[in-house]
Amino acid sequence: MRLAFLTIGRHIHTERWIRWLADRGHECHLLTVQPGPVPGVRVHDIRSAAGPKPIRYGFSLLTVRRLLRRLRPDLLNTHFLTGYGYWGDFSGFHPNLLTVWGDDVYVTPFENRLKHWLARRALRHCDALTGDSVDILQRAVALGADPGRAYRILWGVDFARFQPRHDREWRRAAGFPDDAVVFYSPRSFTQPYYNVDVIIAAAAAVRRRLPAARFLFSGYEGDPTPFWDLARRAGIADVTVFRGRLPHAEFARALQASDVFLSVPSVDATAVSLLEALACGRAVVVSALPSSLEWVRDGRTGLVVPPRDAEALAAAMERLGRDADLRRRLGEAAAAAVRPQAGFDRNMAWVEQLMASLVDGGPPPAEVALSALAGEAAE
Repeated sequence: MRLAFLTIGRHIHTERWIRWLADRGHECHLLTVQPGPVPGVRVHDIRSAAGPKPIRYGFSLLTVRRLLRRLRPDLLNTHFLTGYGYWGDFSGFHPNLLTVWGDDVYVTPFENRLKHWLARRALRHCDALTGDSVDILQRAVALGADPGRAYRILWGVDFARFQPRHDREWRRAAGFPDDAVVFYSPRSFTQPYYNVDVIIAAAAAVRRRLPAARFLFSGYEGDPTPFWDLARRAGIADVTVFRGRLPHAEFARALQASDVFLSVPSVDATAVSLLEALACGRAVVVSALPSSLEWVRDGRTGLVVPPRDAEALAAAMERLGRDADLRRRLGEAAAAAVRPQAGFDRNMAWVEQLMASLVDGGPPPAEVALSALAGEAAE
């Protein structure tokens, strides 16, 4: 198939997704305002420097339309409902497979009436929809998407890289003693709903009660300086390490060097970092969001706390910090739970099947259809 992708460039999700399909022999074109080289993929810059933002959006849309007419792809895969999703909709190209990511469904459509209208229009007009949790698909359906054409596709885990092991070398190089209990938060520094400030407050409480506690933060985007200042004021700077974006292979090592994984946002779809932590057999603490609860059962495959509850988070962290056997049991159960459906290759094969169904009229992947998964997620 000749495939066009209208999406964020220079992003690991984008690159892994498109490169898998390119490696399968499909001709892949990336249309983006964040151009950068992607092996095996032709990248097209759709940026416009003309005028204020609405004018730039209009000129970029013209560029998208021109490129699609010239490339004549079999299918357009639009990623991210905000911005790119609008361009994909107004391009008028079909079939258009829309892939939603997270705050583009949970947050942006509710910021004003225009964004709400644009989101509803793009969701109504797409030929099929993918998202990485049942919850985000249901939210998209509430905004106008067709539930009969919605499919859960995960970003997926590379199980060859993300597997249960202990990386003492990375741990020591980061400055953590062998007898420390390392708590790791890898969420972005850009958005307040990731609640990094709450994790720091909880970490300060844990540190007072558990001297062996150490803390690791690595944001894949954003400036960590404000959070470093917050950690310093909280009195945990001497036991805390901040890193910026880690390469994917090093992120696996950081997970394997830690003892407890923390992800407590107020809104989110299924974070691939959570799936990767589960695959590494880490004990996890997550916030009580429907997307997280699709994978984590409290007391069985992790611990669950309310969002923005520093006291509850500190209690869960201390419980895990004091009980190595509980960490082991939760981690083993988590690794077993994530393997059946979270593999990267398996999910990309479903993407390929869905694309082929839109192009050639074959059967879509019924096992990941929202209708098949909604009851399972509610159990």
